[in-house]
Amino acid sequence: MHIEIEEGMHVVARGKAALIVGPVDADSVEVLLLSTRQKITVGLNEIEFITVPKRSTGGPELLYLTRLESESNDQEIQLALRRYEVLSRLHRKEISVAQAAEEIGVTRSHVYKLRAKHDESMGYCTQLVQRRGNKKNSRHLDPALEKEIEAVLETFRERAGVTFAEVWRAVQKACMSLNLKCPVRRTIRNRMKSSFTRKEVTRLKYGREVAAQMHDSRPGKYKATKPLEWVQTDHTLVDYEVLTDDRSDIIGRPWLTLFIDVYTRVILGYYLSLHPPSTLSVACALAHAVMPKEDFLRRLNLSGFKYPMYGPPSMVYMDNAKEYRSHKYLSSLDRAHIGYDHRPLGKKHFGGHVERLIGTMMNKVHLLSGSTMSNTVIRKRLARDRKPTQTFTEFARWFALEVMEYHSTVHSEIKKTPLQAWQDYYGPHGVVPFPPQITDAHQFRLNFMPQEYRNIRPGGIEFKTRFYWDPVLDPFIGEKKVLMKYDPFSLKQIWVQLDGQFIAIPFADMTLPDITLEEHRAKVLSSHSLEPGSFGDAQAAEAHSEAGRIESTSIKKTRAAKKQLAAKVEYQKEFSSAVVVKKEKKVAPDYSLPPKPFKGGV
Repeated sequence: MHIEIEEGMHVVARGKAALIVGPVDADSVEVLLLSTRQKITVGLNEIEFITVPKRSTGGPELLYLTRLESESNDQEIQLALRRYEVLSRLHRKEISVAQAAEEIGVTRSHVYKLRAKHDESMGYCTQLVQRRGNKKNSRHLDPALEKEIEAVLETFRERAGVTFAEVWRAVQKACMSLNLKCPVRRTIRNRMKSSFTRKEVTRLKYGREVAAQMHDSRPGKYKATKPLEWVQTDHTLVDYEVLTDDRSDIIGRPWLTLFIDVYTRVILGYYLSLHPPSTLSVACALAHAVMPKEDFLRRLNLSGFKYPMYGPPSMVYMDNAKEYRSHKYLSSLDRAHIGYDHRPLGKKHFGGHVERLIGTMMNKVHLLSGSTMSNTVIRKRLARDRKPTQTFTEFARWFALEVMEYHSTVHSEIKKTPLQAWQDYYGPHGVVPFPPQITDAHQFRLNFMPQEYRNIRPGGIEFKTRFYWDPVLDPFIGEKKVLMKYDPFSLKQIWVQLDGQFIAIPFADMTLPDITLEEHRAKVLSSHSLEPGSFGDAQAAEAHSEAGRIESTSIKKTRAAKKQLAAKVEYQKEFSSAVVVKKEKKVAPDYSLPPKPFKGGV
């Protein structure tokens, strides 16, 4: 059986008798509890319908009295309470009509009118004074005009990001087409508020995502019981622009991939990159989360600081981005015995912990000179002299220090620092002395390392403008498309698959310093070297253009000469009998005379 939910319908909400007041959004309604006269918002799944879905005649009246009560002031409510108490005694025949009139201060005839409205089940609300004049939400427009306005508003119900001016213009257009007088703007605003739910109004103005964040219900939450049980991950584009190594140009804004442990709120691992999110950045961030951080701190020259958080998570919770659903990444998680799950589509709040952490870290970034801030409105208020000052390497070191500062700052939710929460569980005096360890760290890193195919040349294997060599490659020189893997955190060596196993191959030039993949990207973006065959200056381009003009001019002249010669031949054929061609007499040169210098030019 189908039931239409209507205003004034009797239902059972959360186990209590109630009346439907009206919709709140697509998933919830406002109800009036009959026992307490309290208005509450409940979900549709919390409502039980009466067996006979018939609206009671007292429902609308009770809703009207409830609205009347909410609109009354304290003085009117006190008067209603006094009259209700006197009329109740009159109803029980404890006093006479004359005594009731005297106590209330009205005539006897008026007491009869008040007694007619008296209802014990409705309470004192039946004695509230009804104000004169137009009632709230009353409508006085022509029904045809009301219908047209509703039709126009209905076309905007499912739209998002619409201004009121656009709605107003649509109403004016509809009214003019029917030769109806258009109402004022305030009337249209009131019709929108009465016709649309709060969520629909927010979506119409700010978009679907903002409306979902403000109005969607979020009952319950997952509560982790120990560290590494539940880890969330997400990406963000950092609100900061980094410079080239020579500080002459801006490279762009880095991307940040984060892993947060929900129980302790520690940043288990992260990865800063100069390319959009990909399987590479996700794998690097996960490897950083699982492995100890000593080498990471040493590369950043931060060995004096501690970063004791590491370990394989039991569950990684992520969104539905392409890189989080790639077969290579998910199969690597399966091989590492790490569970994973994805958020429901469109439910951003399911990753609320990592989203809030991203906001916290970006607030720190906003204090830097050169921050782009989170939106254009705030960016316009920045001072013009706030230019970027940090290279990518400097920003990576600064961000690592901010992460350590975050770990030592008391968190508002867990009431302690994330570092203390971690050490309370993993530490000499904690529940467990050490986090879970990876039995074969090298194999784990290989599983998540990015891979490429390269040819083995006599000079070694070329990768990222550097050559790698080891005598073990001698028998394999000339092999093509050999599988190799590399560690984005350290390019000092690569791993090449030879005869079914991976072998480490170092730099051919052992004097080269170690470098990370992102530092290499930063150097490539900052270098101004030209590709082979590129023009080195404007003169080359000008010479190329002039040579082209000479070629095109010579082609035109050659064509004209050929046409002139062909015309001459045809003319001679046609008029050969009438035209006497005088042949020039050839004069043999006199070689006894001295030579004369040539006077002329090209």
